Amino acid sequence: MERSGHETVLIFDLDDTLILQDRMTDETVRYCTAFLGVDDVAFGKTFRETCQAEFELLPSYDYCAQVGISAQEALWGDFGGLHPALSQLRRSLQSYRLKAWLGALTVHGFPEPELARSISDDFADLRGRRYYPFPEVRGVLERLSKHYSLAILTNGAPELQWSKVHKSGLESFFESVTVSGDSSIGKPRKEIFEVVFAKHTSAKKFVMIGNSLGSDIQGARNAGIPCIWYEQGDEPKNVPVQPDAVIRNFGELPDALQRLGL
Repeated sequence: MERSGHETVLIFDLDDTLILQDRMTDETVRYCTAFLGVDDVAFGKTFRETCQAEFELLPSYDYCAQVGISAQEALWGDFGGLHPALSQLRRSLQSYRLKAWLGALTVHGFPEPELARSISDDFADLRGRRYYPFPEVRGVLERLSKHYSLAILTNGAPELQWSKVHKSGLESFFESVTVSGDSSIGKPRKEIFEVVFAKHTSAKKFVMIGNSLGSDIQGARNAGIPCIWYEQGDEPKNVPVQPDAVIRNFGELPDALQRLGL
């Protein structure tokens, strides 16, 4: 439901735009494996590879790719919901997590299934409680909410993405939250942006802010709206799409909006 009546809606991505996602996952992996004495950089690389390889073998992989559920999220997330693919994913999680961990641990000299199972359980429990906004986010949203309507558009599974919104403490800033899994359509498809537009019928302008060129910025282009890329130095740059502005710190966003006349 619209509350503010502002004519411009800022649409924010969630993961690695408002809240720390990949960084928290990497940090939790290091924490859970520190006692093994492995090289954390080398292990992290191996673990990402084994996760992705096992994830792509799941029967629900096509659906996960369609709505934006990642291999890393499947290591710790809860995936409630009625969609048959979510039920399929839930049935596969225990086996997937064990194989992903055991594969990486074996490469680094620890081929014990019980060790993999123990670390897998500890990791899922710890990572599932860590939903932290970027340090600047709360203050910037407070400032922007006085002049714009704010919305979230996030790819992912409904229960997991909603839990991130709730537990991050940011929910009160936003007039709408749209999760791709609720519609089985993900960014960069323009149809998921149209779901957001329909929630803000009095708005005249929409702007997308996100960290992914392939998802957020390409999606904004597909939907015909301006976009601001939150560059963090780890995004592949071979995506043939150009943002209207680039920020490298969330605190730069108000000035970027002003420069664009928004």
